Amino acid sequence: MSNWAVIAYTHDYVPRTPLPDIVFSLVGEQRWASSLGDACVALCIILLGGLLLIHQHRGTVLKRVVFCAATLYAMRSITLAATQLPSGYTDNKGRCRDQVASKPSVFFGRLFEQTIRIGFQSKDQMLCGDLLFSGHTLVMVTCSLAVAYYLPKSIKPLQWIAHVSCFVGMICMIISRTHYTIDVIIAYWLSNMVFRIYHAYCELDMCMERHKSILYSWWPCRIIDWLEQDIVPGRLDNRCSFPWRRLTRGINRERGGANGEAVSSDSSSTTCDTNATTHHHQKHVSISSSSTYPLPC
Repeated sequence: MSNWAVIAYTHDYVPRTPLPDIVFSLVGEQRWASSLGDACVALCIILLGGLLLIHQHRGTVLKRVVFCAATLYAMRSITLAATQLPSGYTDNKGRCRDQVASKPSVFFGRLFEQTIRIGFQSKDQMLCGDLLFSGHTLVMVTCSLAVAYYLPKSIKPLQWIAHVSCFVGMICMIISRTHYTIDVIIAYWLSNMVFRIYHAYCELDMCMERHKSILYSWWPCRIIDWLEQDIVPGRLDNRCSFPWRRLTRGINRERGGANGEAVSSDSSSTTCDTNATTHHHQKHVSISSSSTYPLPC
């Protein structure tokens, strides 16, 4: 919501003459790419939602992804408020709403509109200045990194759907002139930095090692330390645990108890890796080389 508040305020101060951009000089404005970019964002979010549905440690994964996204959006609020860039459209005056004198009623009206629309705007009459850095890109990159990092090994190839969607979406953000090239580049760099620092800190196998690490001197890691205080240090064990299986197992136990039968919980356990010996997250003695993860997006 902080992003929406900044946009509602800065719209009336944003210039209307677009800045030069190396991609804009080579490729004309492709308005169709804006809708395709939104679709890529939606696909990345859907893939992340599917991961959360099947992952054994879905609560921990969700908490980590939300923290990364919240940190990035807080950074974005600061950059939006600090520097107002004009939109890159060929017809900024036609695409952007009229600028009016700043009044509390105007500000809160815009903020309320952004809230009920969850940040989505009309493609023709929009609040301009929502640029540095790209919110679309940070969502796609964070989702694709999470999908690649947390997918169980047996279905790991599905990560490439997220990577391709992320790459196509970033290209669409630029050629549609929704964002400047620099907006997308900075969003890509920062999203990778925040996600990887968080998980590098979590992969330190002992709490004492975390506190001795140079990462601990970065103040967000103090928050990470608090968020992870009830989680065993080390990399999570990526296994599937379908929520409806637990429901079915509970129903079977109740029926078995009523009939005086013992229902084995092992028969209804579900994992994506057939060689699994346990569903519980066990502490690793050391972090193996597999803890590094190739994430092209």
